[in-house]
Amino acid sequence: MDRTDRQSAFVGRQAELAALRADARRALRGGATAVLVAGEAGVGKSRLVREYAAGSPMPRTVAGGCPELGVDGLPFAPFATALRRLVREGAVETGPGPGELARLLPELGPAPEASGEGRARLFEEVLVLLEKAAGSGGLTLVLEDLHWSDASTRDLLVFLLGNLGAARVQLIATVRTDDLHRTHPLRRLLPELERLDPVTRLDLAPLSRDEVADQAAALRGGALSAGDLDLVYQRSGGNPLFVESFLDRPDLAGAPVPAGPREMLLGALRPLDRTALAVLKAASLTGDRADHALLEAVCELPADRFDAAVRAAVDANALHPLAEGYRFRHALLAEAVQEDLLPGERIRLHRRYADALAAGVPGIDGGRAAAMLAHHAYAAHDLPRALESAWRAAESARRAAAAPERLALLDRVLELWEQVPDAAERIGRSHAEVLCAASEAAKALDNPRRAHDYADTGLRAYTRWLGTGMCRVRVSREIPEKDAVAMGMLLYARGEAAREMSRDGALEDFGEALTVLPDRHRLRPAVTAAMAATLVVRGHDEEAERTASAALRRAREAGDAHTEADALITLGGSRSRGPDADRALDSLRRGTALARSSGDMPTELRGLNNTAAALADAGRIAEAMQVNRAALERAAELGVSRTRSGGFQNGLAIGLLNSGRVGEAATLLRSAPPAANPRTQGRRHDLLAQIEQVRGSVSGTARELDAFHRCYPAEAAAEIEFTGVRLLRAWVDAEEGNAERAAEAVTALMERERPWMRGFRLAVWLFHAVEVWLVLDGGARGGGGAAGRLRELLLKRAASLGGGAGLGLFGRISLGLALSLLGGGSGEDDALRRRTVDLLRSSELRLWLVPALLCRARHLLRDGALEEAGPLLLEAHALAAEMGAGRYLRDAVRLMEEYGTAFPAPPEPEEAGVSERSAAESGAGPLAALTPRELEVLRLVARGRTNREIAAELVISAKTVSVHVSNVLAKLGVSNRNAAALKARDSGLE
Repeated sequence: MDRTDRQSAFVGRQAELAALRADARRALRGGATAVLVAGEAGVGKSRLVREYAAGSPMPRTVAGGCPELGVDGLPFAPFATALRRLVREGAVETGPGPGELARLLPELGPAPEASGEGRARLFEEVLVLLEKAAGSGGLTLVLEDLHWSDASTRDLLVFLLGNLGAARVQLIATVRTDDLHRTHPLRRLLPELERLDPVTRLDLAPLSRDEVADQAAALRGGALSAGDLDLVYQRSGGNPLFVESFLDRPDLAGAPVPAGPREMLLGALRPLDRTALAVLKAASLTGDRADHALLEAVCELPADRFDAAVRAAVDANALHPLAEGYRFRHALLAEAVQEDLLPGERIRLHRRYADALAAGVPGIDGGRAAAMLAHHAYAAHDLPRALESAWRAAESARRAAAAPERLALLDRVLELWEQVPDAAERIGRSHAEVLCAASEAAKALDNPRRAHDYADTGLRAYTRWLGTGMCRVRVSREIPEKDAVAMGMLLYARGEAAREMSRDGALEDFGEALTVLPDRHRLRPAVTAAMAATLVVRGHDEEAERTASAALRRAREAGDAHTEADALITLGGSRSRGPDADRALDSLRRGTALARSSGDMPTELRGLNNTAAALADAGRIAEAMQVNRAALERAAELGVSRTRSGGFQNGLAIGLLNSGRVGEAATLLRSAPPAANPRTQGRRHDLLAQIEQVRGSVSGTARELDAFHRCYPAEAAAEIEFTGVRLLRAWVDAEEGNAERAAEAVTALMERERPWMRGFRLAVWLFHAVEVWLVLDGGARGGGGAAGRLRELLLKRAASLGGGAGLGLFGRISLGLALSLLGGGSGEDDALRRRTVDLLRSSELRLWLVPALLCRARHLLRDGALEEAGPLLLEAHALAAEMGAGRYLRDAVRLMEEYGTAFPAPPEPEEAGVSERSAAESGAGPLAALTPRELEVLRLVARGRTNREIAAELVISAKTVSVHVSNVLAKLGVSNRNAAALKARDSGLE
């Protein structure tokens, strides 16, 4: 880092310096760390970091700052500065080609063609570069002024914090806390960052009176009088910058007290001549840092006068020289100078900046120049030039994979559109094309609602050819071709957004797009393929197959490999639950291979995901997991493992869960780094909630559901994403005694006639809805009241699925389980339960065998068929204990206690011919060796009950409880009750 402070003592902050050094040592020992250095303006954040950098345990420190106009389109600014220094210093080799890093560092060479995965690859390459730069020695990366950071910088920071892992990187970010207004994006992000394991926060307090005395003595060359010290300390509040500003006044005791910080800061500049002040005024419009060449061009001074003016500003401690420009002594000083400008001065300076940038400035690349030009032209009220430069900057942001900045700049273009009469001619794009680009950018940011609104806004211009409401096309033959193409593009964009949200209207929009687009237009195959994919989501598999076949034919005729691959994958998905599953899998594999050969990474990964899902739906769990593992390897090979692997890790966890490896599934999900996509991260919490439900942990389920909503709020997502989690929440409510709320929630969900409430999805959700009903029913066996009415509704929905054709194996099993649990004691119902058990015994879905066994055993016990029920119950007990499925284990124990005299208790491991050692070696859960009574005792121990309290609850003697506790400790291999309770909780026994 550049040393730019004037001579002054660094006072105080010894504890903070020690904390930063200790953090560096942690990074060197155990992997990446991060420190958020927070405090008010002027409190000394940057000075602390520079002082630390001078004596850091890390051998290398690089820094980058966020410019104040970052929100206007300078994506990744601090990272670009820091990475440029690493490359220039030879700290790391960038590889044979420039790769995605060229988006940040144009000097590396031309950037690759923009693609949907460019952003993901860029993040991966930055991560790899930092890992290499850290090597075995270590690296400190400083990001200054995070409060001015652009959205892309924040996204990359979050990605790095979640993925640096074992890399010896210390990341330090400075944040001005008094700038974080209520709507500031960091207000919500900072608490999330602070919850991450590697992140700590370091808050800087004002200096003490003694420390102010030390600072004043160093600056003045001698101690202040007690009165002067009291004045400085009282007026500055211990803020080091304000102390310095007071001491810049020649007559401290007699000087009037400044009206505020602005006057205090500007007071030290009054001795400067007009030329130096003019240079400072010009520099202030770029934030706290100014590029030398640009500033010189804007000032329009002869070189010698410009140099003299800058020298005077440096001598006055207003500016500090950097490698390629200047930095204000403090950002507050830059703000004070800027605020002191008169409106006319401000506009004229902005116009001169715009003129200089338009003419070209050495050292400022085209993308950065366009973003800065957009900012200055807008501020100068030069609207035509502001619009043109905003469009160019948006295109540069697209190439840099900076979707948030691209969208902000496109919003600026749209804002100015009506104010610039020849806007379309100036940028060579129609209004509809700009709206389509904005819709595309919003979709890339996982904001389909906003994407929908952009396209919908564009379609309002064509009301003479469109109806109202859902916008039906009236007389397509009368539409000029130019307008027809624009309408088709907007309808396609709106349909894509509606499909993403599972909102009505997607199919209609795609159909109308096909109506208005010219016969040979390039979009027709893609629109047809999108329609086919939507039909699959809605459960119209036969129609989806026909549409996908048409899309496939059109794509091949047009030579559109992307759409051909997409259509093949959709075709396979539409057939995956039908009678010809092998043909469906072949289509999925061919589509995936075509996408791979044509370099279409998003479609290739979609194909792998859909192939794994089709195998899982068919009950081929081992094969599905194998595909997910291959996809993880492929993502790593493509350089997007940190950004695109989350979905495949979730797929692996689903396979582990369904096959009964509950603990392994939980470990995989909890050990995975945070997913870059909020939908993927939300799905992870959804899966963890399902795992906690299987373990029987009501509080754990509720905790994961809360986490789901934090990272994936309902207002930003499709309704279909929330049906499963709402059923889980209803189960939590039912277990916690909120029966009315639980019944209302399930009833509302099951009564809805939505496009996705059918087929496979309905079958799965129906089973989970029945699980809620079981809690509400409370053993009443389908009686009256709310539980009885809910049972009738669930039976009605189950009947709508017919015999289960087209549901796939998992869907048929879910339907069978739901009907088994809802049914009564008739022979027909028992035959269904027997078939469901037999089907599960022959499948890889081992987890779901447990509730099927319990369901059949429960009904047999109620009907008095005790001999037939006993082996089923013992089998369910053993499987639940092995899997760590505490919820089903608890149900099995309760049934055994209720009917305990009717059949023998489950055998001890020795009696069954399996030693505790071999049971452990075979992967059985830690509770598998315990008898039902010991499990009940352990559950109460885990709740903190004493032996006397357990005896009273179980109606046995305290001595008997003591014997049971001793046996439990011995079988679990632990020495005390606390350790036993921990094992119980880990296994899901509450």
